[in-house]
Amino acid sequence: MNALTHTERAQFLATVQHLGQGEEIQEAALRLVIELEAEHPAPWAETDPFAAERYLASRGATPKAAASNAAEFELQARALYTLATGKPAQSFQDIVDWFKAHVDGAE
Repeated sequence: MNALTHTERAQFLATVQHLGQGEEIQEAALRLVIELEAEHPAPWAETDPFAAERYLASRGATPKAAASNAAEFELQARALYTLATGKPAQSFQDIVDWFKAHVDGAE
């Protein structure tokens, strides 16, 4: 367990962001957001618990791979969405739409 609160860690990362080498500060920020997202279930956890699994299958994953990777993928996708937009996703569709616009559509 980290001795600093999430807020203190975020403030520290913001303060030292210009001192980082390579992508170490960005990676630390991503790890922090992943921790925060992991502490709370997704807003759609009860109403659509298989959203990430279906998404992975629609992208070509085998049913077994989709099932075994869905939880980690969802957590990482939620964190990425939060970092990119500055707010947590309210539905899995928010993530899908963001991917379509910024990942699939990116050149």
